[in-house]
Amino acid sequence: MSLKIQFQIVESSTEISQPTTKFGGQPVWFNQPYWPLDPETREQMVFLGQIYLTQELFPNSNDTMVYIFFSGESEPLYNEATAIVIQTSESVYTNDDSEIEFVSGFTGPAIYELNEARQPVYKEYGVLLDPVEDENSIPIEERYAMNDLDYDTGFRFSKPELAGNKTGGQPIYIEVLTTPPEEFTSEEWLLLLQLAPKEGYWNNLQPNFYPFHMELGEFGILTVFISKDYTQAKCYIQQP
Repeated sequence: MSLKIQFQIVESSTEISQPTTKFGGQPVWFNQPYWPLDPETREQMVFLGQIYLTQELFPNSNDTMVYIFFSGESEPLYNEATAIVIQTSESVYTNDDSEIEFVSGFTGPAIYELNEARQPVYKEYGVLLDPVEDENSIPIEERYAMNDLDYDTGFRFSKPELAGNKTGGQPIYIEVLTTPPEEFTSEEWLLLLQLAPKEGYWNNLQPNFYPFHMELGEFGILTVFISKDYTQAKCYIQQP
């Protein structure tokens, strides 16, 4: 069994300044700010959101926050164009990537929506959490998303119970790789975040699983893994 919490992303009418899971706005730092720079442009990366590790899903995490960033110049987004900072009140951990440098700015660019004129509108989003659930263990070969890119039906998951936005649980797997990345199968890695639809799409190929602009390509899924000691994290972007 694997514990998970599914959630909905909802626009907030006020600034979210509490140490909680959110998307957009500005980070609520637990320690000194560490804002990653895009290795190519030397500009600050875009703040996607922060995930608070709850004791229910992540035992002994002891007030840990994970901050997720991506390059605003990368469309569609790819794994190497992301950066993660993990903080407690006493420690800071960053990507094991020597090309990414960090600055001590408290604020920087954040996610946004596009209005009808294709202009950015900056918003902040909280989450509505479902109760903690148990997921039955499913072998990786049975997690594959059977997707023929039918524009009338969109995704067709073989195991829809693994889909959706969630923290914890088991990651849905959609890429046709003989050997999946170790994060999907190793017991040393935990699923921190999954942004994925349950099925279909809306608004002419726009994904139905997050409201803000983040180009993952057609039917892309964002998964974030964290090590069991809570000192490393990795983004993995899947595209069928």
